[in-house]
Amino acid sequence: MSTRDLDMVEQTISKATEVAVRSQLDEVEDLQVEIHTDAVRLAGGQVDKLTVSGSGLVVKNDLRTDSLDLEAQSIDVNMLKAAIGEIALEQPAKASTKIVLKAEDIQTAFNSDYVKKKLRGQKIDLPSGDRVTTDASNIKFTIPEAGKIVVSADVMLIEYVEKNHVSFSAKPKLVDGGNAMSLEDIAYDDATNDMPELTRSLIDSTRALLDLRNFEIGEMALQFDSVDVQPGKIIIQARATISSM
Repeated sequence: MSTRDLDMVEQTISKATEVAVRSQLDEVEDLQVEIHTDAVRLAGGQVDKLTVSGSGLVVKNDLRTDSLDLEAQSIDVNMLKAAIGEIALEQPAKASTKIVLKAEDIQTAFNSDYVKKKLRGQKIDLPSGDRVTTDASNIKFTIPEAGKIVVSADVMLIEYVEKNHVSFSAKPKLVDGGNAMSLEDIAYDDATNDMPELTRSLIDSTRALLDLRNFEIGEMALQFDSVDVQPGKIIIQARATISSM
C-alpha cells in the first residue's frame, strides 16, 4: 500500500468514526477524529492510535462539555464494515479520556427542562410534619474555590404558595473505586439549616449531572481516574472501554 493509499484509508476510517460519534451527540460545536497506523497493520484491520477531540459536546441530559479528548491505542477494526462507513471493533479497546466542564455549563444543565422536570413535584416532609410539593427555579451552580461547589435555588412550596431560597456547598469525591462520584462535606446555608429537606432533591440532581454515564459515547464504559475541582471548572480524567462507536 502506497503512502497516498494509506492516507486515504486513514482519512476514510477517521471520517466514518467522526460520523459515528456525531450521531451519538445531541449537540456538537467542533469535533476532530484522527487515526494513525502503518500500511501492514492497517491491512489487518489494526490501528495504532485513535484520537477524538471535541468542544461544545452534549452527549445527554443537556450537559455541555467545554472539551472532551479521548485517545485509544492498539485497536482492531472490522475493515469490511469500515468500508461501508460502520465502525465496529473486533474486541473492546482501552482508552484514556479527559473531560472539562465549566460551572456555567453545569448551571445551564440544571435549568434545562430535563432537570427541572426531576425537581418539579417532589414531595418532602417539613419539620412541622406537613408533607408538601416543591418546584425549583433560578438554580445557580458555582465553583468558588478549589475542591468546592456551591448550588442554590429558589424552591416553591406549592401548598403554601411560599418560596424559600436554599443553598449548599460540597466537595466532589470519587467513590466505589472510581465508578462513581459522591458529594462529601455537605454544608447547608445558615438560612436553610432548619429545612434541609428542601435541598435533598437538589443534591441528588447534582450527583446525577456529574455521573460519568452522561459522557459515554456509543458503546463505551467510563471509570474515573481523578476529579480536579478548580475555580470555575471541573477536570475529569477517566479510563474508557470502547466496544463500538
